[in-house]
Formats: sequence, C-alpha cells, structure tokens
Amino acid sequence: MAVSVPKRLFKKAVDRNLLKRRIREAYRLNKTDLCDLVLRKDLKLILLIQYKHREIVDYHVIEEAVLKGLRKLAEKLDVQESN
Repeated sequence: MAVSVPKRLFKKAVDRNLLKRRIREAYRLNKTDLCDLVLRKDLKLILLIQYKHREIVDYHVIEEAVLKGLRKLAEKLDVQESN
C-alpha cells in the first residue's frame, strides 16, 4: 500500500506528511475486510491511494473516503473473481 500527496497541491512537507499519516491510519484501521478477501481468493494486490483535495480535511472525512474506496475495491474483486 502506498500513499501519494502531491507537492503541487501542498508545498510544505509538514502538510503532506500529516495527510499521509491520516490516510495510512484510516487504511490500517479498516483494511481487515479487504485483506480477508484477498487472502481467501489467493490474490495479490498493490494499492495506491492518492489525495486530491486542495485543502487539508479532517480525519473523519478521509476515513469515510478510504472506507468508500475499500468497499468499492472489495466489490469489484468479489464480482471479478466470481465470473
């Protein structure tokens, strides 16, 4: 899993690192369902999360977005494997 916060949007490394920490924490706390699916289906997965907002948002907003993305990915993997 990798996280990208563009320097073009956030010039200060402190801001980029804050957002990366928030994204990594949201992923760490919510990855179990996706990891179980990947292990059960015997898949290999490379995941990149890229931050695209132009301002620094609260952790809860980031967590909701990460959850939404993980759910979508899990659904696609589940549907793709059943075909």
